[in-house]
Amino acid sequence: MRKLLSLALVVVLMVATTVSATASTTDVTVTATPTHLSIDVAPTPYDFATVGASAEPQTAEDHFTVTNGSTVAINVTIYVTGDWTGGIGWTHSDTATAGADTAGMKANQDGAWGVGDVIVKKTEGAGHSLIVTSQAATTDFKFGLKLFAPTTFSDGVEKSNTVRLSAIGA
Repeated sequence: MRKLLSLALVVVLMVATTVSATASTTDVTVTATPTHLSIDVAPTPYDFATVGASAEPQTAEDHFTVTNGSTVAINVTIYVTGDWTGGIGWTHSDTATAGADTAGMKANQDGAWGVGDVIVKKTEGAGHSLIVTSQAATTDFKFGLKLFAPTTFSDGVEKSNTVRLSAIGA
């Protein structure tokens, strides 16, 4: 009987040890989204068509749509990549002041012309104008452009320039 009780106790202890040694598991899924800056603009290109001396043609303030595919809030700068080319080129004014063979440009971010306009400069780096600040991730915005045509022209050849928008983390 004693052997039977001892054997029963050993079996109970083995079962208790086996039960207490049984593990319980659970999983945690972790994710990470990399910082990604992405903007695209449409429509492009844009043609101001034939302009007269000292003319100030403009698009609607919401003519261009910037599609923001960024994963973080962004600031967006706007600038031209240089002077106007074609025939006798135009100098691009960093003050949006027209002159002889000198043109300027302003942008407006979906508001009203004359309210919140920013000068579109050709100065690179820190001199660029911010068209939007702290734009939420994946939130699109619209803008327009206004040309300040030269006060006099040296020729009648079509001119062109490139307006560039750059996104940086806010």
